[in-house]
Amino acid sequence: MSYYSGDAAAQPATIGGSIFTYQGTGVCVKLDAFLNILAKGEEPLVIVTSEGYFTKIYKYVTAYKGFVFFTESLDKLDFGSNIEVIYAQSLGTNI
Repeated sequence: MSYYSGDAAAQPATIGGSIFTYQGTGVCVKLDAFLNILAKGEEPLVIVTSEGYFTKIYKYVTAYKGFVFFTESLDKLDFGSNIEVIYAQSLGTNI
């Protein structure tokens, strides 16, 4: 018995809308580990968002070797020129 019906593009919505659990594995790491992962890539991409009214929490996401790594910080990070940064309105990190 198949739990999926229809085309592949509709499948993430049938699994509760969580793209992380369908497409790959998201890994929450400490900030130091996240920065080490970025240092391993030649031209890494980081997606950044911030949340909170009184206290800003910055969320960072990157991909490395088929895994999605994310971390949170109270500090806004400055990245080197070799790192491409995209600022997003929000990120879904509920795995």
